Amino acid sequence: MKVLLLLLALTSSALAQPATPASKKDREWAAKSDRSEKPLPKVGVKPVKLVNVFNTWTDEWLAVDPANLPSQEMVNQFLRDHYTDEPTEMEGKLISIVTSAASHFGATTVFVVSAYRHPKYNLLLRKKGHQVARDSNHTHGNAIDFYLNGVNVQRLHKWAVDQKIGGVGLYTGSGFVHMDTGRVRYWNGD
Repeated sequence: MKVLLLLLALTSSALAQPATPASKKDREWAAKSDRSEKPLPKVGVKPVKLVNVFNTWTDEWLAVDPANLPSQEMVNQFLRDHYTDEPTEMEGKLISIVTSAASHFGATTVFVVSAYRHPKYNLLLRKKGHQVARDSNHTHGNAIDFYLNGVNVQRLHKWAVDQKIGGVGLYTGSGFVHMDTGRVRYWNGD
């Protein structure tokens, strides 16, 4: 009985303590995030429909409220180069672009095929014969390649062209659309 009471006392005191992130990286992330910025949802109010963004290279997820986009730092880290694991300052419109596409088509998940591409990785891809531009917008943090499950890539491409935001590439063989914030232009790839 004493053991059970001691166990209950330890458990209740542990529950009263706030959870401490396990790793140094997690503690730094928690310290940087300011939870006081966003108000708590009201009881009885329907929650905001989130768009889940999945990075196919890092197997990471980012839940995005289209009306309240994540911080620039979080976006930079999420869309970092998978080869070097280095982030860069990403174009702020990119997350908004992919969440707009998801909202337009009623998709709940965006699959990111490529975002920031370190110049060294870009050069490596060129040497291996991949279709990447020498001075790709990916190397400047201004481009994203993505697809939506259940949405035909030609329909997604038409939507992207209609946005008149920047460059739009259609990659039917690979099943994704490229969008960037450079000058308006269009092309087809594999």
